[in-house]
This record gives sequence, structure tokens and C-alpha cells, in this order.
Amino acid sequence: MHESFGSFIVMRRGHTNSDLPAESCFRLIDMDGGKAGSKQTTIRPLNVTTKASKTSAKSPGEPGGTQAIERAVSILFAFSPDRPSLRIPDLAAELGLNKSTLYRLLHALSAVNLVRRDEDTGEYGLGPAVLDLASCFLSTLDLGVNARPFLEALAAECGETVNLALLDGSDVIRVDNVKGSKTPQLVSQWGLRMPVYCSASGKALLLDHSEEQIKQIFLGSQPKARTGHTIVDANEFVRRMAQWREQGWTLNDEESEVGIRVIGAPIRDFSGSIVASVSVSAPAFRLDEKAIPALAKSVLACAQEISGSMGAHTSKPKSRRLIPKY
Repeated sequence: MHESFGSFIVMRRGHTNSDLPAESCFRLIDMDGGKAGSKQTTIRPLNVTTKASKTSAKSPGEPGGTQAIERAVSILFAFSPDRPSLRIPDLAAELGLNKSTLYRLLHALSAVNLVRRDEDTGEYGLGPAVLDLASCFLSTLDLGVNARPFLEALAAECGETVNLALLDGSDVIRVDNVKGSKTPQLVSQWGLRMPVYCSASGKALLLDHSEEQIKQIFLGSQPKARTGHTIVDANEFVRRMAQWREQGWTLNDEESEVGIRVIGAPIRDFSGSIVASVSVSAPAFRLDEKAIPALAKSVLACAQEISGSMGAHTSKPKSRRLIPKY
């Protein structure tokens, strides 16, 4: 029983797969932070007409067209969790704008609630209309749809079977897969469940768990030796998880079936939480120790790309070089 992935789950709002518990699917598709069936709450920008919108005349030195849009957007991106509010002098210095231009741009952004000014401190911060834009983006997120192009690209690149998985208790569920071009190819089983302790996908899904949580899940799966490589000791599993967490990807080194190796990496959503994993499974004679590092880089890059499409703040992966023949 090797790591191969199964049917594609279309995780649209209000639809779940019967093989998955409601809470597992809900965490992926409900971006409202409420319970299933709850209505999404958004804050609409105020319909405010400014003096600037009533006339086509521009003040001397006022930026126009594309430049004005770029400068306005740069103001919005100047704010961050570390700096949620900024003073005019700070914004001017950081963005390289004179104060008169900055005032005009802030006035226009304030008019539609994209920024707001604290009357007590005089500092500016993001306004409630940003939530409206964010909610529109979140409503379009669909893990299955977003991930599919990246899975296909990785399969074309490495020639091996690429898998998508979700966590369900102490098991990992395979929800999509793309076959590669190399032969032999591993046989795919849709909806297959496997215990996390002998699955690269399952291990990737546990990378953010605490040692106590990992040990609890490990013991709850009642581990048994499927091969001579299977980890059956809880302390050893926790120790290895720490190593995998450090490198950012996981390995199933013939632990579920002799002759098969699998590399996995976590997929994160807009909140930074791990919500799924991507992996590549291959015969051990092709995925030997020399080939593992190069393929791991591509799997990790694919996971980062999918995470980015789900709104996660990840470092932009470098262009993946084609994996050498092995």
C-alpha cells in the first residue's frame, strides 16, 4: 500500500466530500471564520464623493493616471502587522513622496474607507474597506481548483506521480493525484487512507503540531511495522519530525511499502495554517538518495506556489530547474 493519491475533491462553499468529516472540509472552504451555514459579513466602503471626483482639473504637481494608482497602492502596502499605523512624515520618508502629494492620496483613500486617520494620534492605518476586498478574494479560494495546475506542472517536470492530501485525525486522505510520464508508474487509489506515521504526506501535515500533539496522534494510530524501515517508536518519530520541520519537507523512506519512496511538503492557507500537503511518490530505484535533494526542492517549491495561490504569505519560490534524469 504505497502513497498514491485519489479523487479530486471540489471544495466549494457549502459542499463537502462524504469521506471527510465536515470540520476538515469546512476549515478549508469556509473563509468566514464562522460555522457552516453562517453568512459572510463584509464592510462596504462608504459612497463618498470627493472634490477631486467632481472635476477633472488636477492640482499642480498632483500625480495622475498610472503613477497615482501605483503611489496609492504603495501607501496601502506600507502598513503591516508590525506597523499597523504610521504618521505622515514616516510614510513620506518611506515612499519618497512629498507631503502635499501624500495628503491628496490619503484623502482619496480615506474617502472610500481604504485608510482611516486616528483623530487622537494623527496616525493613519488601513480602513474597514480592506476587509471587503479581502473577503472577495477569500470567497474565490478553492484548494482543489487552485492546486491542480501546480500538481500537473510538477508531474510534467519530474515524470512521477504527484499527490494532494488532507489530514483526518491520525490518518491522511488522498484527494487528488496526477500521473507522471515515467514507467512504471505507481497505481493510484482514490480516497485512500493511510496512517500519518508512515506517510510523507501525513508527516508534512503535522509539521506545525507540538511534540505532545504529534506523540498523541502517533500513539492513537497504533503504529505497527509495515516494513523494516517503519518508525514505530514515539520518541524516535518526534525526533525525526523535528528534523523534517527544520528542512521544511518530509520523507517516506520505504516505510509503508518496500521499494517506494515519497517526498512531501505542507500547503498553507491565507492564515498561515497547514491545510493540505503535496507529495511525489516514485520507485526507490529511481528516487535514490542522490535524487532526493533535487526532487525535494521541486516539491517544496510546488507547495509554496499552491500556498501562495491560497493567500499564504510565502517567499516567492525561485524558478524550479528541471529535475535531472535519474
